[in-house]
Amino acid sequence: MAFIVACLAILAALLPLSAALPSSPDHANILQRQDNPNPNAPGPGWTFVGCFTDSVPASRTLIEATIVNPNMTPNLCTSFCSGTDFATPFNFAGTEFTSECYCGLNIQGTATQVDDTLCNFPCGGDNTLVCGGAGYISVYKNSNDGVGPIPSNKDVPGWTFDGCHTDAVGDNPRTLLERFDIPDGVTIESCTALCAANGFNITGLEFGQECWCGSSFLVEGTEAPLRECSRACQADHSELCGASSRLSVYVAHAINPTTTAEPSVTPTPTTTEAPTTTEPTTTEVPVTTTDSA
Repeated sequence: MAFIVACLAILAALLPLSAALPSSPDHANILQRQDNPNPNAPGPGWTFVGCFTDSVPASRTLIEATIVNPNMTPNLCTSFCSGTDFATPFNFAGTEFTSECYCGLNIQGTATQVDDTLCNFPCGGDNTLVCGGAGYISVYKNSNDGVGPIPSNKDVPGWTFDGCHTDAVGDNPRTLLERFDIPDGVTIESCTALCAANGFNITGLEFGQECWCGSSFLVEGTEAPLRECSRACQADHSELCGASSRLSVYVAHAINPTTTAEPSVTPTPTTTEAPTTTEPTTTEVPVTTTDSA
């Protein structure tokens, strides 16, 4: 009897311990904890933003750098994106499809935040952590010192930001007339200055590195959602320079860019003639002469 009591006592002591043991991970519900002591969790200063769509391969959510490693973890990815291989640490890092890591200055406007449970693939280097999904990316934001500002649109002297516009790449005509090369790299300031120097009053920045100029839009109805112009400028990562097939448009002050300019016509001088006066005509009655008898 004493033996049975002793066994029951041992069993009772083990029950709380067994309840505390983790069950097999359900990757649809893995919590991406920032206070996790796991060394594979995101690095210091990185916080989980959410799960985003990733248009593979047409338009990535994070576009500046990438690595693939079968042992991928959030820590490996965030360390890569904040590493010394780059001029400045990136603002965002993202893991996807178990083994992929992407870095970006900005979350591209083509991405949409979705429910976190859609990012449900275990990381290749730690199956207790999540590394995105198929077409979904787990995104982290860098709040450490030394990180540059998230790129934005800004007005420059003499010019006003006019929004994001589509550009029919590969078609003719394009939205704006002329493209100019800038050897030192494209910024809002350098492109607007070049357009002004060439007599244009509309500037368009595209794909982070293209400078377009015009005096009117050659294609009407080009407005696009502002979030679609989300690519950092080549020579200044604090500024936005459109995106693929998208123009960040700037207009010289006092110009209305939404109306396509009509060709100018020089009026021909006209001579005002004096009014012509028409004299009334008189119909004469023929006179008949009668011979006297």
